Amino acid sequence: MANLERPVHNRRYPKKLKLRAVRDYRNHRLPTKEILLKYDIRGLSQLRNWVILYNNGKEPVRKRVRKMGRKVSYDEKIEIVKWVLKHNHDYKQAAQKFDITYSRAYAWTQKYEQANDWTALKDRHGKTRGRQPADREEQLLKEIRDLKAKLREREVQIAFSKKLIEISNREVKRPNDIKRFKK
Repeated sequence: MANLERPVHNRRYPKKLKLRAVRDYRNHRLPTKEILLKYDIRGLSQLRNWVILYNNGKEPVRKRVRKMGRKVSYDEKIEIVKWVLKHNHDYKQAAQKFDITYSRAYAWTQKYEQANDWTALKDRHGKTRGRQPADREEQLLKEIRDLKAKLREREVQIAFSKKLIEISNREVKRPNDIKRFKK
């Protein structure tokens, strides 16, 4: 009965154990069932995957999940973009030199080139919601957007109530007979 229970989480095997098991399997020193028992490997498919990796010239190691990139300050972003522009848009070299990803170097450079302003590189995540409009024109535009949103919501409410009344009156037989809508 104990063998029928599935384990709660995945097993991890040390690299040395994987290599010994693969070598035993490839050299036919032991039958596969004995290899599984000897090295306490959960299944034959696991062993076969290691053998495939080994035969393709790769060591049977566990895949690592990529960690998030390191935090980069605003000043450092400016330095990276200046370096990229100076070195003829060599993003790969910048990624290696500054320990960032190629895509980050590319994105920051593109942001700067489109805006032609260093403030485009500032991290604005979560900072636009509570910001107050700077001048009168921005205030008026914000007010217009808010009023349009309220008007649209009001129109949706009116359309919904009309549809609800229409549905409730569908069963009325005579045109003069009005069915009361119950709340």
